[in-house]
Amino acid sequence: MSEVVYETDGQGVALLTLSRPERRNMWTAQMEAEFYDSLDRAAADPDARVVVVTGAGNSFVPGLDPQVLAGLTTGAAYTSNRRPQTYASTIPKPVVGAINGACAGIGLAQALMFDYRFAVRGAKFSTAFAKRGLPAEDATAWTLTRLCGPAHAFELLASGRVFLAEEAVQLGVVQHLSEPGEVLDDALAFARGLAANVSPVAMAMIKSQVWRDSESTLEAARIRAQYLLKIAKEQPDFAEGTASLTEKRPPAFPPYPGLNL
Repeated sequence: MSEVVYETDGQGVALLTLSRPERRNMWTAQMEAEFYDSLDRAAADPDARVVVVTGAGNSFVPGLDPQVLAGLTTGAAYTSNRRPQTYASTIPKPVVGAINGACAGIGLAQALMFDYRFAVRGAKFSTAFAKRGLPAEDATAWTLTRLCGPAHAFELLASGRVFLAEEAVQLGVVQHLSEPGEVLDDALAFARGLAANVSPVAMAMIKSQVWRDSESTLEAARIRAQYLLKIAKEQPDFAEGTASLTEKRPPAFPPYPGLNL
């Protein structure tokens, strides 16, 4: 059985549903491989301009499945040829999280790699690693420090405590708080707005800048922006964006061309 469901909505959005409802969508090697394969599929799909990720039922991903975790303590291999947990940050299309319930451990590590996060009121979050005798895994220390500052990042990681979506918004871990039953609709509406109005080339470039420029100097970011600007002006998106403005009509951008950014 597939553990990730891939759908497109005809409005430029690919919806990926993490689907192990009988186990509250606890993470497995199969889910991980299928999730990354689905991200690759969305990246190449001309009908997908923005990706939304949610969980089946009323849970997002509450962590690694304990059955898998128990095997790891005995020295079993998790998986071979594993792609990095930062993978969602590397695909050229925006990834939006619709966090519909518990999000902890590797589930939170995945969510932190999204470009924007919606969460339902009352959803429970936890880093969880320290309580298992583990360090901050999969760049969670890097992302949390940049989202909420070093002191808050340390406290969330070291304590491993549960915090709710309401606090997650205040800290900057989540960007939008949704009412019960509305988180997926809110995320889809946001994604459809991007898909309808924003150049796919511009989105890919901005995503690359947001993630990569934080690792560089101010001057290096300026120089790279100039380089990307030259490439952007050569794309049909620039001509269409300019024409739609002067003609006072909605833009009709072509699918993302697959640039090497």
